[in-house]
Amino acid sequence: MKFQFKDKLNIIGLMSGTSCDGLDIALIEISGNGNNGDLKFVNGASIAYSAVQKKAIQKATHSVKSNINYISQLNFYLPQIWSEMIANFLKENKLTASQIDLIGSHGQTIWHQPEKEVFADKSISSTMQIGDPSVLAQLTSIPVVGDFRVADIALGGQGAPLIPYFDWVFFNQFKKNILSVNIGGISNFTFIPKDGDIMKVSAFDCGPGNMLIDGVIQHIFNKPFDKGGIIATKGNFSEKLFEFIKINDRFVKSKPPKSTGREHYNETFVSNILKFSLDNQINKNNIIHTLTIYTAYAIYKNYELFIETQSSINEIIVAGGGAHNNFLMQKLEEYFSSTIVTPISKYGMDIDLKEAIGFAVLANGTIRGNSSNIPQATGAKKPAILGKFCMV
Repeated sequence: MKFQFKDKLNIIGLMSGTSCDGLDIALIEISGNGNNGDLKFVNGASIAYSAVQKKAIQKATHSVKSNINYISQLNFYLPQIWSEMIANFLKENKLTASQIDLIGSHGQTIWHQPEKEVFADKSISSTMQIGDPSVLAQLTSIPVVGDFRVADIALGGQGAPLIPYFDWVFFNQFKKNILSVNIGGISNFTFIPKDGDIMKVSAFDCGPGNMLIDGVIQHIFNKPFDKGGIIATKGNFSEKLFEFIKINDRFVKSKPPKSTGREHYNETFVSNILKFSLDNQINKNNIIHTLTIYTAYAIYKNYELFIETQSSINEIIVAGGGAHNNFLMQKLEEYFSSTIVTPISKYGMDIDLKEAIGFAVLANGTIRGNSSNIPQATGAKKPAILGKFCMV
């Protein structure tokens, strides 16, 4: 089927993040190219994975537990369950697949290694997002753009962050110096200058978002996450634990371009926190309280080290699951005491769906021939058209 280019496209964006909690689906209506177009968020949903599905995905991130056969099967399994979720989403919104022009799918990251190491006789960096876009296209009968990160990695970049392109497209219209913060499993931010110059955009991962908090919560409270930050509010600050995490977290103060994931903030990192807390008799609530403060600290420290020296900020706009954590938001407001901190919902975007919206915008850029990595953010040698376009 030949792709039908139209002035205005209906695009679905998909995001399955490092927390492996579920699939975010966002439907946008978009016209034009880059920041010269018009973007409208239509609707979206966050669909939780079942316990079986989550366990299956998480197993792939553990090299000891997974193998080539397992990853190959999961690569086809994910498009199967995603296509079912998309079909249900369309049905609930009284839409059909024929009314959707395109899907932009991030895929599921199971490995991300932007730093080169010797492999055979070459120095190689790599990244792997599974949930094959071609399989998804055939199962949904909708063209798919996926596998966005590899082109940037091939050009010597980090392959992340990629959402800064969306941040620039959407936020430059407000003519303010904006720090757009996303707190998912990992926290990251984008600086968008008030003059809209894409060459001045700066973006990178900051450190842990919800990943460490959730990991510890699951171990000691048998809950998936700290809803609203309620457990954190019951605790007190442990300077001893805070300093322990700072010493053992080499990423926060490392210079950009940089990106990270479960390869760094993994089960070993969580186990070390739990062991230190047990050895030092740190109260369970105090652990969550301190970890939440550390998450806010990591965001602020990266701003202080790499943004504040270059420009002042008029507003901080927060998205991602962390924006629902009231205690975390309170600590961000305390760290950024002289700057307005507000959720992205103020600007008509769903807090939980920013990244899914972002990948819909990236897909639009791809099929219109626009480069959508930002080399000064990723470290790539040059701009690149991202993603693989899979027809049906």
